[in-house]
Amino acid sequence: MSRERALLFGGAWGAGLFVAVVFVNDAVKPGYEPVRDFVSEAAIGAGGWVQIANFVVAGTLLALSGVALARVVGRWTGVLVGVVGVGLIAAGVFVSDPVPQDESAWHGVVHNVVSVMVFAALTGACFTAARWRPTAGWRWYCRVTGVAVPVLFVTAGAVTNTSGFWQRVTIVVGWAWLVVLNLRAAA
Repeated sequence: MSRERALLFGGAWGAGLFVAVVFVNDAVKPGYEPVRDFVSEAAIGAGGWVQIANFVVAGTLLALSGVALARVVGRWTGVLVGVVGVGLIAAGVFVSDPVPQDESAWHGVVHNVVSVMVFAALTGACFTAARWRPTAGWRWYCRVTGVAVPVLFVTAGAVTNTSGFWQRVTIVVGWAWLVVLNLRAAA
């Protein structure tokens, strides 16, 4: 297997693993309500290291796949997926504040800024990848995902009682696209 294919498979695994760990963590973390709480809040308190490690491992695998995607798919797609990966690493390092909070800690502010960058880069990657080996189905999938991710991200921030649910929908839609992109590029 070539180095690029290994990096692409790593990116697919990283995205899929991230989603799997989120859902397992949702089921086992005490006092955590996945319908209400953001994924990042799982990094707070007892057992928080699991979500922190999830951010760092998935982010590393996606950042590395960005190198291969830049060569196989296109420079901008690779750069943007690399930004997603580096952003996930930073989201793990700079732990979120609990929601709601009266005051934000500096690390919570950094976490929030990085989170916006992750979803913005993912959105951009969808549109740049739509031009690569275009078929009607691939273009459609990329464009629909590129529109759905920011709409769902804003929805998650706009609602209170179900924000965690909407964020998870955003993540599943976006990270599934990352799996498909990496696997398509590895083929």
